[in-house]
Amino acid sequence: MGKTVAQGGRQTLKQAFGRHKDAWIATVILVPMFFFWLLVSGFPTMFGFVLGFFQWVGLADTPKFIWFDNFISFFNNPVYTDALWRSIWLGGLVTVITLGAGFGAALLMNMPLFGKGFYRSIWYIPAVTATVATTQVFNIFLDSNNGVINNILKSMGKDPIVWQYSVGWGIFWIVVYSVWKGVGGAALIWLAGLQSVDLTLYEAAEIDGAGRWDKLRYVTMPGLKPIATYIVITNLIAAIQIYEQVLFITNGGPYGQTEVLVFRIYRDGFWDFNLGMAGASSLIMALIIITVTVMYYNWSTKSDRRTTIPIKPIKPIAKGGSGHGRSTKREV
Repeated sequence: MGKTVAQGGRQTLKQAFGRHKDAWIATVILVPMFFFWLLVSGFPTMFGFVLGFFQWVGLADTPKFIWFDNFISFFNNPVYTDALWRSIWLGGLVTVITLGAGFGAALLMNMPLFGKGFYRSIWYIPAVTATVATTQVFNIFLDSNNGVINNILKSMGKDPIVWQYSVGWGIFWIVVYSVWKGVGGAALIWLAGLQSVDLTLYEAAEIDGAGRWDKLRYVTMPGLKPIATYIVITNLIAAIQIYEQVLFITNGGPYGQTEVLVFRIYRDGFWDFNLGMAGASSLIMALIIITVTVMYYNWSTKSDRRTTIPIKPIKPIAKGGSGHGRSTKREV
């Protein structure tokens, strides 16, 4: 009797596993990855956010719970609000230029060019190179004494430019480097979107007499809308969190005029050991990024949501009429 029950149980388990085989395999793969993420990223991130509610200056200090004082100090201190505003507008500027340049590069990649595989690889090289190494190359070009650009200016009889003391030039080179670093990845994603547009739509547009601009406007751009939503959101999130470019090119100077919020968080956490303010700033930045992302996603997908308008049933007409007695719905 016991043997029969055990066999029945094994058979039931075998049938359950057979019915949900994909789910079991996914669980076995994802659960270890989830715990690894919690250990490496999840718990440290949550701990950093919790720090925002404590006053903790210096590792030897004892944390003191102070509710929302750090958040109030954040918005009352122009050092933090200026860094936040600089992160937003600088990130937006980098995003717009990167996506525009990436789209132009994707259009070129999509053309029947000779050696286009090599051409695509060249565009993507900046995205996979180390930021530390490439920023040092930039600094060699921008050295005040023996930099390549200043040497060219000297040979032309012009005065050399001390890049580190100019806010405008500092912002300019941060934007140039950020765009150079991100345009390759953006171009490849745009290219994937371009190649996913149905070719028959272009043929139909040509039959209707559409030119290149009309096909781009009425066929290509609507077809790229889903991929555009993804690429704008991901690039905007990355651009708002610009950090390494500022650290290695300007170091926040001159006089903190090129500091962004992530750089300020880095200074609070690892230079000044003001762990409470670093945690509060991190939480504020996370909430702003989530808000901007949700707002843009809702705006970009608003036109895709169809509204179903119910129409009252039409009463049947006398025999021989053409009315119908069924209820209908109209989509707009």
